[in-house]
Amino acid sequence: MKRTFFALVERTDLWDHSKDAHEQPGFADHAAYMGKLETEGFIAMAGLLMRSEHIAFVFLANSEDEVRERMSQDPWQQSGQARLIRLEEAQFRIGAPAGASPG
Repeated sequence: MKRTFFALVERTDLWDHSKDAHEQPGFADHAAYMGKLETEGFIAMAGLLMRSEHIAFVFLANSEDEVRERMSQDPWQQSGQARLIRLEEAQFRIGAPAGASPG
């Protein structure tokens, strides 16, 4: 069974805060890659934290290294517009993603 990981991604100085996400350079490639990861069941949940504008992710993966490797392939990570700033294994007690190992 896959393990559950929580991650935070931040937007860097290369992010144009005067534009919405869909207006940023590379959006189509980023969206396609994230959609692929979601379809594969690798991304269980993701969303914007409104105050900090960090992006929170819940991943189902075999290891932390797998998460780091797959996130490094995100076009926005590669361009430097976003970067992974926190990653750790999580055990959700309520509302755990389907396919996650029990805590």
